[in-house]
Amino acid sequence: MKSILVASLLAAGVLASQAASAANTVTIKWAGLDQSGTQLSTLDESVSSTVPVTDGYATTALNYTYTASGQSFVAYCIEPTEGNGRRNREYTYNVESFSGAQAHNLQGLFSTSYAGLSTSNDKAAFQLAVWELMRETSGAYNISTGSFHLLGADANTAAVTAKASSFLAQALGYSGVAQYTLTKLTNNGLQDLVVASPLTAVPEPESYALFLGGLGAIALIARRRLPR
Repeated sequence: MKSILVASLLAAGVLASQAASAANTVTIKWAGLDQSGTQLSTLDESVSSTVPVTDGYATTALNYTYTASGQSFVAYCIEPTEGNGRRNREYTYNVESFSGAQAHNLQGLFSTSYAGLSTSNDKAAFQLAVWELMRETSGAYNISTGSFHLLGADANTAAVTAKASSFLAQALGYSGVAQYTLTKLTNNGLQDLVVASPLTAVPEPESYALFLGGLGAIALIARRRLPR
């Protein structure tokens, strides 16, 4: 019986591995902007030192659906130099992951600020913070200066800049556990994306001890009630 169980577990592991390796692409549809967006202009000097990457761009989260399941999800752009494609048209993306400093910093950003986003300015600022972490090459993360930065001196730009700067400060100072699984979706010719999935909380050791203690108490009571 033990050998059968071990063989079954090994087979299940092989099948899971094969499924994971096969699921390296996904077909999705862009369903439009999450909100109307905040009109902003940004400059990315790795692309051009004079021409804005976004000019009056409706900066916000993006809505998508998985073609196979119809499930909707929210994504943020990591490549503003590309377009979204046509709304409700199917596109195939490669499923990848982040690594190194980008993975660490993005996790800090999502873990500290993602759950609290609500207004259009919140989402615009969060998108700017994502771009800053992904595209800044100077080594210092600052929404107002550097190789990637926000343009404009109006009150709305100032408000979004302040909020994005706050998001970045919290992200770079985060040392807690990861709250999300972050997936990188890439497509040659369309905006690459970051998608966040909440991680299920793992019970603390103390929780396990209380749970096991409770089971023991129940077992003891049941034993005392058995007829002698």
